Amino acid sequence: MSHNICAVITGSGSYLPTRQIPNSEFLKSEFLESNGQPINRPNEEIISKFQLITGIDERRYVEDDLVCSDIAFFAAEKAIASSGIDKETLDYIIVAHNFGDVKSGGTHSDFVPALASRVKHKLAIENPFTVAYDLPFGCPGWLQALIQANYFIKSGDAKHILVIGSETLSRISDPHDRDSMIYSDGAGAVVLSAVESETPVGILSHVTRTDALEHAYLLRMAGSYNPEDKRNVYLKMNGRKLYEYAL
Repeated sequence: MSHNICAVITGSGSYLPTRQIPNSEFLKSEFLESNGQPINRPNEEIISKFQLITGIDERRYVEDDLVCSDIAFFAAEKAIASSGIDKETLDYIIVAHNFGDVKSGGTHSDFVPALASRVKHKLAIENPFTVAYDLPFGCPGWLQALIQANYFIKSGDAKHILVIGSETLSRISDPHDRDSMIYSDGAGAVVLSAVESETPVGILSHVTRTDALEHAYLLRMAGSYNPEDKRNVYLKMNGRKLYEYAL
């Protein structure tokens, strides 16, 4: 009987930031409409409705001394240890993110070198054939990275791939935008490995779509709702439309 080459998750790891931000933290926020005018409702009501719709009552933010590639590295270390493989046998390191490394106190995105290269450097991997690259793909970035890794393995091009999703959305959220309450920070990683099996196992199928004709700008970058903040550019979301589209 012929054997199939299948892609199977053999190890996983994650990093959960230590800063806990409950919804009550936003009671002191100054939420504004997109035109810069104050929202004509008390924060208690805004927060209560947000929690009712999303189910979120707490999120995690990274400490000031950490950036996206740091927490990606923390998750990667755990995933490699969990898998039991030699890190030098990794064929690819793929890091899914959208904003690069953003330092505390600013919103500037740093993409060079690639976050995947930074993670490889932090892991002290010497193998030059461990190819490291980034995948900016919006919210489903980690899933798309896993899909690509699956193709690499099934083609016979790779045996072990480290797939990481990492983001520090707290660094690019407008404190005057109520939608910023949905953003948080964290990282997760898996090692995807090739196995031979008589029956299909692991990733069996997938479907991907991009609805850019009507929905490309449900997420976008723009200035603060506070007209006095002319320096920073933040992640903006058409929350209601995105919620309806997702449902």
